[in-house]
Amino acid sequence: MVSYAALTERNAVDDAIAEFDRLGRDAFLEKYGFGEAKEYFLVTERGRYDSKAIFGAAYERQHGTRLGPSDFNGGKNGAAGRLAQLGYTVEGLESAAGRLSFAVFADAMAEFKPPIANAHAIHAFMADKDFQEFYIPASRPYIAMISRGGNRPSAWIHRGFITHRKEDGTWDEIALPENRLRDGGGMRQRRREESDSRTCSTPGCGMVLPPSGVCDNC
Repeated sequence: MVSYAALTERNAVDDAIAEFDRLGRDAFLEKYGFGEAKEYFLVTERGRYDSKAIFGAAYERQHGTRLGPSDFNGGKNGAAGRLAQLGYTVEGLESAAGRLSFAVFADAMAEFKPPIANAHAIHAFMADKDFQEFYIPASRPYIAMISRGGNRPSAWIHRGFITHRKEDGTWDEIALPENRLRDGGGMRQRRREESDSRTCSTPGCGMVLPPSGVCDNC
């Protein structure tokens, strides 16, 4: 079994996230041989990432060993938990410690303070929804919302996007008007340029280049 503590380099995780952005979810998961996550997602301002696949890709970057989905666990005692220990926000691992809970959505919004430009789209999303509980975790990256009769979140409002589970069980993501990073400008573009300069340009490779600049994988 993999030693989860062996993943120590945040740069490896950041590079895996950048590759996910560059390839897109389907291509990234196919490349590394992982299925879609059901419960645990690494969340940044740019989006929501399948945490087990991100761990596997990051582990390969750091150690040069490719892991398959059967080689390690993805939950709180595995990949998701280790990513959280490295300082990343992971949906599904929310602890009640430091959590702010609300019975009224307006109170959660007042505490969260999303960009004003996003307020109309957020309220439009909420118009036909029936949530019974709202909370903001200690790291304050989103509002989690629990549907009436449920016991786990089924939707999350981030500062630049909304993710939610639809009635058929699939996931949907709604981009909000003010979301500079996900619109491809500023920081996201710089991160992508920096990542491209450190990774192999061979289609389908994407391995981090050593100091020599020559890919060991191609």
